[in-house]
Amino acid sequence: MDTSEDQIQANTFVIYSQEQAYRHMTMRRSGKEQELYLKIDEAVFYLWDANCLSIDNKYREEYLTYIPHIFDLLLATETGAEVIDYLVFIEESQFGVAKGDNLAIGRATRLVTLLLDIKARLS
Repeated sequence: MDTSEDQIQANTFVIYSQEQAYRHMTMRRSGKEQELYLKIDEAVFYLWDANCLSIDNKYREEYLTYIPHIFDLLLATETGAEVIDYLVFIEESQFGVAKGDNLAIGRATRLVTLLLDIKARLS
Protein backbone atom coordinates (compact mmCIF):
# COMPACT_ATOMS: atom_id res chain seq x y z
CA MET A 1 0.00 0.00 0.00
CA ASP A 2 1.17 3.50 -0.81
CA THR A 3 1.99 5.56 2.28
CA SER A 4 1.86 8.94 0.59
CA GLU A 5 1.02 12.14 2.40
CA ASP A 6 -2.52 11.81 0.99
CA GLN A 7 -3.13 9.10 3.60
CA ILE A 8 -3.79 9.68 7.25
CA GLN A 9 -2.53 6.90 9.49
CA ALA A 10 -3.04 6.47 13.22
CA ASN A 11 -1.89 3.26 14.80
CA THR A 12 -2.97 0.73 12.17
CA PHE A 13 -5.94 2.72 10.87
CA VAL A 14 -5.78 4.14 7.35
CA ILE A 15 -7.89 6.78 5.67
CA TYR A 16 -7.31 6.76 1.94
CA SER A 17 -7.18 9.79 -0.33
CA GLN A 18 -10.02 10.06 -2.87
CA GLU A 19 -7.70 8.83 -5.63
CA GLN A 20 -6.47 5.85 -3.59
CA ALA A 21 -10.04 4.96 -2.63
CA TYR A 22 -11.12 4.95 -6.28
CA ARG A 23 -8.14 2.76 -7.20
CA HIS A 24 -8.96 0.35 -4.36
CA MET A 25 -12.63 0.29 -5.34
CA THR A 26 -11.85 -0.60 -8.97
CA MET A 27 -9.30 -3.33 -8.23
CA ARG A 28 -9.97 -6.74 -9.70
CA ARG A 29 -11.45 -9.08 -7.12
CA SER A 30 -13.73 -12.09 -7.07
CA GLY A 31 -17.44 -11.59 -7.67
CA LYS A 32 -18.21 -12.30 -4.00
CA GLU A 33 -15.58 -9.87 -2.78
CA GLN A 34 -16.85 -7.18 -5.16
CA GLU A 35 -20.38 -7.76 -3.93
CA LEU A 36 -19.17 -7.45 -0.33
CA TYR A 37 -17.36 -4.22 -1.26
CA LEU A 38 -20.55 -2.74 -2.71
CA LYS A 39 -22.60 -3.86 0.30
CA ILE A 40 -20.10 -2.18 2.63
CA ASP A 41 -20.40 1.04 0.64
CA GLU A 42 -24.21 0.97 0.84
CA ALA A 43 -24.31 0.03 4.51
CA VAL A 44 -21.82 2.73 5.50
CA PHE A 45 -23.84 5.41 3.70
CA TYR A 46 -27.35 4.30 4.64
CA LEU A 47 -26.89 2.58 8.01
CA TRP A 48 -23.78 3.90 9.75
CA ASP A 49 -24.10 7.42 8.29
CA ALA A 50 -22.35 9.15 11.19
CA ASN A 51 -22.79 12.59 9.60
CA CYS A 52 -26.48 12.10 8.65
CA LEU A 53 -25.77 12.54 4.95
CA SER A 54 -27.94 9.78 3.51
CA ILE A 55 -30.90 12.13 3.18
CA ASP A 56 -29.39 13.30 -0.12
CA ASN A 57 -27.54 11.13 -2.65
CA LYS A 58 -25.37 14.07 -3.72
CA TYR A 59 -23.27 13.24 -0.62
CA ARG A 60 -22.81 9.61 -1.71
CA GLU A 61 -19.00 9.89 -1.92
CA GLU A 62 -18.44 11.50 1.50
CA TYR A 63 -17.53 8.19 3.16
CA LEU A 64 -15.64 6.79 0.15
CA THR A 65 -12.20 7.26 1.70
CA TYR A 66 -13.10 4.96 4.61
CA ILE A 67 -14.52 2.05 2.57
CA PRO A 68 -11.20 0.45 1.47
CA HIS A 69 -9.91 0.03 5.02
CA ILE A 70 -13.29 -1.18 6.27
CA PHE A 71 -13.24 -3.77 3.49
CA ASP A 72 -9.69 -4.89 4.30
CA LEU A 73 -10.41 -5.10 8.03
CA LEU A 74 -13.64 -7.00 7.45
CA LEU A 75 -11.92 -9.59 5.30
CA ALA A 76 -9.31 -10.17 8.01
CA THR A 77 -11.60 -10.33 11.05
CA GLU A 78 -13.81 -12.95 12.61
CA THR A 79 -15.22 -10.86 15.46
CA GLY A 80 -15.39 -7.43 13.84
CA ALA A 81 -13.73 -5.70 16.80
CA GLU A 82 -11.12 -4.07 14.57
CA VAL A 83 -13.80 -2.66 12.28
CA ILE A 84 -15.76 -1.28 15.24
CA ASP A 85 -12.59 0.36 16.55
CA TYR A 86 -11.90 1.87 13.13
CA LEU A 87 -15.40 3.31 12.78
CA VAL A 88 -15.21 4.84 16.25
CA PHE A 89 -11.74 6.19 15.39
CA ILE A 90 -13.20 7.88 12.29
CA GLU A 91 -15.97 9.50 14.29
CA GLU A 92 -13.57 10.74 16.96
CA SER A 93 -10.72 11.88 14.70
CA GLN A 94 -12.60 13.10 11.63
CA PHE A 95 -16.05 14.13 12.86
CA GLY A 96 -15.25 15.48 16.32
CA VAL A 97 -17.25 12.98 18.33
CA ALA A 98 -16.18 12.78 21.98
CA LYS A 99 -14.04 9.77 22.91
CA GLY A 100 -16.08 6.89 24.27
CA ASP A 101 -19.39 8.20 22.89
CA ASN A 102 -21.96 5.43 23.30
CA LEU A 103 -23.85 6.44 20.15
CA ALA A 104 -20.69 6.09 18.05
CA ILE A 105 -20.01 2.67 19.53
CA GLY A 106 -23.63 1.66 18.94
CA ARG A 107 -23.58 2.80 15.29
CA ALA A 108 -20.33 0.94 14.69
CA THR A 109 -21.54 -2.23 16.39
CA ARG A 110 -24.82 -2.22 14.45
CA LEU A 111 -22.99 -1.80 11.15
CA VAL A 112 -20.37 -4.44 11.85
CA THR A 113 -22.98 -6.98 12.95
CA LEU A 114 -24.70 -6.54 9.60
CA LEU A 115 -21.45 -6.66 7.63
CA LEU A 116 -20.32 -9.85 9.33
CA ASP A 117 -23.67 -11.41 8.45
CA ILE A 118 -23.30 -10.34 4.81
CA LYS A 119 -19.72 -11.63 4.73
CA ALA A 120 -20.87 -15.01 6.09
CA ARG A 121 -23.68 -15.26 3.53
CA LEU A 122 -21.31 -14.53 0.69
CA SER A 123 -18.70 -17.09 1.84
